[in-house]
Amino acid sequence: MIRPTVRALLPIGLLSICALAQTPSPQTLYRTSDVVFLGRLDALKDNGTLRIATFRIDHAVKGITSEKVVVETPKNSECHALEEQHSYVVYAQKHQGFLWLDPCAGTKLRTQGQEDLRFLHTVDPAISPSCDADHMRKLAKKTPIIVEAELIDTETTAAYKSADVNQLLTFHPWCGFVFSTEDAYYKVDRVLKGELNDTYFVGEHLICWDTLTVDGYNPELSSSLFVPGNKLLLFVKPATDRGVRPVPPPNKHAFLASDGDCSAVLADSAAAGFARESLR
Repeated sequence: MIRPTVRALLPIGLLSICALAQTPSPQTLYRTSDVVFLGRLDALKDNGTLRIATFRIDHAVKGITSEKVVVETPKNSECHALEEQHSYVVYAQKHQGFLWLDPCAGTKLRTQGQEDLRFLHTVDPAISPSCDADHMRKLAKKTPIIVEAELIDTETTAAYKSADVNQLLTFHPWCGFVFSTEDAYYKVDRVLKGELNDTYFVGEHLICWDTLTVDGYNPELSSSLFVPGNKLLLFVKPATDRGVRPVPPPNKHAFLASDGDCSAVLADSAAAGFARESLR
């Protein structure tokens, strides 16, 4: 049966909370949600004023034990759309025999839910943020060069600033079938491991689906992490195959990120602290 409207059926507590000044904390979201899980969105279909989303559950946290679940969600959201084949941290409510998911009420891409994962780790130790202590120790051990640097700009934002048509038409596909990266431009603060003798350098970052360094649904670097002026801890190695891609001055060399998740983290983050501890 197609429900005529969302607003007519849902109590105020289940309606969009986009008008709130900020999203509630992970602790509050967990406490006020009937169902919490980590899962991949397998299918999304329109059903009148609603959409029906089918998730494959990777990790059930609260209120559910099945391997798959079907939820209802608004057809249009003021926050963010859901897209198939992405992984999410899901907060849902039970209402009149169905599960309701409001994208404005805490559900987010798993890559953008690292704070949620940190809290959920206290509920279930089997859940961990991507850049936890163990991962950062392993990354620091295997990576030849670790450097603290200030972000000057990225390839995408530099292209818009220059208004160079050829640069603006540059498209970064998702990696997989092809090797896809986007450049970021850095000024070195200090080198923690290995050799990097340049003051300025190019960092090549992987553009891969559902990784922390990309901008959610868009195949470009994260606009929240790669902000000019941000101090980042970078895990890189010499880039040996750039083809015809130039290294713009004042940069002299390019270095490739070690992975798509934790190879660029804020220098004052817990993840950076884990890596520094492993180098002592």
